[in-house]
Amino acid sequence: MKISPLFRKSLVGVVVIGGLAVASVIGRESYSANMTNVSVTLSNSRLSFKGKLAAGHTLGTSQITIGTSGVPSISTEHLYAGQNVRIGELYSMGSYTVTEVPNGSTTTFTIGANTFGDTTLLAGDFDTGDDVIASQSGSMTVAFTTANAIASGIFQVLIPSATTVGADGIPDPGTFDFGTAAPTVTCPADVGSTYDFTAGAATASAVLIGSQWYHSYICAYSGTGAVGTSFSTMTISNIINPAPKDAGDPNPHVVGTADTYKPIIRHLNNATTPIDTTTISIGAIEAVRVTATVAPQITFSIAGTTAGSYCGLTTTVDTEATAVPFGELILDTFASGAQALTVSTNGADGYSVTAIENDQLSRNNTACTDDGVGIANCIVDTLGDQGGMGHTATAYEDWTVPTNNGFAYTLENVDAAAAAFQYSTTAGACADAGDCYRQFADLYDSTPQDPVEIFSSTTVADLETVNVCYKISIDSVQAAGEYENYITYTATANF
Repeated sequence: MKISPLFRKSLVGVVVIGGLAVASVIGRESYSANMTNVSVTLSNSRLSFKGKLAAGHTLGTSQITIGTSGVPSISTEHLYAGQNVRIGELYSMGSYTVTEVPNGSTTTFTIGANTFGDTTLLAGDFDTGDDVIASQSGSMTVAFTTANAIASGIFQVLIPSATTVGADGIPDPGTFDFGTAAPTVTCPADVGSTYDFTAGAATASAVLIGSQWYHSYICAYSGTGAVGTSFSTMTISNIINPAPKDAGDPNPHVVGTADTYKPIIRHLNNATTPIDTTTISIGAIEAVRVTATVAPQITFSIAGTTAGSYCGLTTTVDTEATAVPFGELILDTFASGAQALTVSTNGADGYSVTAIENDQLSRNNTACTDDGVGIANCIVDTLGDQGGMGHTATAYEDWTVPTNNGFAYTLENVDAAAAAFQYSTTAGACADAGDCYRQFADLYDSTPQDPVEIFSSTTVADLETVNVCYKISIDSVQAAGEYENYITYTATANF
């Protein structure tokens, strides 16, 4: 798995988790009396994971437990959700994705739906002792200043490798794996006739120094060479980082302490004899897993407004958060008011706001069933200009004629993700582009109606607002008295 560069710095042990940069300083680079200003920077200094399955797994399980002895990686602390992990017998492993590493656990993790492969353990991938592999890789950038003018020479970077299995794509404890395909070696830019580079080349486990094998990465050039020339862009891609040093190493890995390795930078002559040699130290360490819990939250507010321009009309009354006081109504004349409804939520799937009235506007607690038809003590929910207005999603209708008496509402979407309709809707029975209204759902109807959605979102929301505008008119046979009803708005977050 190729990991993009996370953070470039001359000090090693830098990882990025959850947007936070955490630095573990291993020490300054080593310098020799030969080449100067020599440094090697890893774009990703995380250790690879190389563990094994504990006993007790079965076909189709998604809960994974690792063994705690006999392998380099005995803790799941540096696995993370979304990481590709291979499980099974070496060289025939299935590909899975880590979906969760439980807080407080160092031996378990969960696999699930992914883009890499399967969602539960398949046949052949659940035997006790099967490998559990999660590689970390990145690029290595080498910088140096030449000490000698060597004509037609070679710059060579030697990276510690395993002896016979150093190029199989499986992370090795304490050494870097070459990968199954040769990495790309990007050579520095040419420097006139002094350094004219050819294409870089890489060879797995090519050099033996003492008892240690090294992968070789070279940049050859023609030209005279020069003293004191600085290069900082020799780059090697797709190096697979080591797994933790195991118990057999003289310096076995300690969690939270970097394992260190000693690359060698050499300047060879045209007979491939080393003229200048510098050994430095680099390190790899576990990532720091940062966890936090965000509690599900939703806030919902209703605010009154001062009479003014809302929903394509000039409202006639001021409103409060809990009241729309139309006051004394004039026959066959519209009165109107508006309120602002605002929602914020961290619900990943958004929210929904619904509305329902307890009954139509009534006098003396009169029950106004079936739209209050023929009941003098009810201000009915209007049927609109064409007589077909209702409460359901698309049962809106133009309402411009005040003698088509009754009560209804419309919406003005200020900045919400979606409103059910608006005063300016020109669909269905709304054609005037400014007077589209709908009845409220009525809880006291002879067939009780369900609350109807008025606005919503399908993702998190921050202060999304819709104006609700109410309009009313009466005729000369409306009985005198005080009329009222209650409208209930409900905001529901979807987590």
